[in-house]
This record gives sequence, structure tokens and C-alpha cells, in this order.
Amino acid sequence: MLELVAELVPQALGLAASPLPLIAVLLMVLSPNGRGRSIGFAAGRILGVLATVAAVAALSELVTRGDEGTRTGSVIRLVLGAAFVLLAFSKFRARPTGTAEPKTPNWMLALDGMSPAKALGTGFGVTVANPKELFFGIAAGVVIGSATLPPASLAAAVLVYAALATVTVVVPVVAYLFVGARVQAVLEPVRAWLVRRYDLVIAIVLAVIGAVMVVKGITGL
Repeated sequence: MLELVAELVPQALGLAASPLPLIAVLLMVLSPNGRGRSIGFAAGRILGVLATVAAVAALSELVTRGDEGTRTGSVIRLVLGAAFVLLAFSKFRARPTGTAEPKTPNWMLALDGMSPAKALGTGFGVTVANPKELFFGIAAGVVIGSATLPPASLAAAVLVYAALATVTVVVPVVAYLFVGARVQAVLEPVRAWLVRRYDLVIAIVLAVIGAVMVVKGITGL
């Protein structure tokens, strides 16, 4: 199981490094009556991560059954790994230069007026519908679904992945519940750093994940 968790760490960290959910949570916790919205958004984020990885893992497990399925799983990893490397190159080239700032999504501009229920749906939606983040969930699901471990170990791996992938959204909410708006002084520099270097961070993570998956795919053929 430890080997499986180790293979999942890059995917989880890649998802955790996404600055948009962190920015959204910061905007919520620092807005009037933001407690319910921030909790709802974090809950939606967790549900989105769990739903994505569980669905892909179940599908991958069906496809990769048996000896021929094991070979199919290796091919899937190889193809995904190559796609990740290409995407990493694309993200590296797209990184902001000079004083350019990433564009703020429209959904983020409407966070102040959201109800907790709508915030939950938004947290779920930006997790399962964002292609950049969905890539990480797909990769993690393939890794888990093609692993030959008991169901209990696979379930534990899913929970560990979800915990790591959502830590940057959950921790600010928990800190806000106990400390209040003072968390801004700590989290604002982190947010600013991630926003400026998001494409570079994601490019590095994608390249690492891609390289690992390519090697795993080749050795499994």
C-alpha cells in the first residue's frame, strides 16, 4: 500500500497546488457571513475529489482485470504519461511573464453572494469540470484501479489521496473557524505566490507524474 500511496502523492500535490480553489476559499472566509460558504465549498471540493477518483478507479479496475487487462493498464499509463508530459510543456510555455496576472473566472466573482448550498455545488463543479484538475483525478484513479491490493487498502489509498489533494482548501477553512480573519496574514502570501507561479508549479508536477507513469507503463508491458 505504501508504494501505491507514494505513486499517488504527485497527483495529490498537483491538485492541492491549484490556486483557484484556495483563492475562492480566501474570498469566502474573509467575506461577511463567509463561514457557511467556506464550509460548503470545502465539502464540495472533497466530494468532487472522491467522486472523480472513485469513478475512474472503478472503470479502470474493470478494464484492467486479468493478464491482458494488466497489459491494457500499462498501455493506459503510458498514454496518460505521455499526455502529461506534453501538457507540462504547454503549461510551462503558458506561464505568465512580466507583470501579467491570470484571469479571474466569472464564477469566482460571484462568490460573495453564494448560499452555502450553492458554494457546495461550486466546490464540486470546479473540481470535476475543470480539465486541468480532472487530469490529476483521472491519473490517480487509473493508478488505484490498476493496483492489485485488497479493497480495504484501495479505499484507504483513496482517502489518503483525497486528504492530500484537498488540504490547501480544508486547512484555511478550519483555521478560519478557530482563528478568524487573522489567517489572511498567513495565507495571502501563499495565495500570491501560487497565483504568480501556478503554471510553473503545475508544469513541474505534470512532468513528474508523466515521467513516473511512462516508466510504470513501459515496465508493465
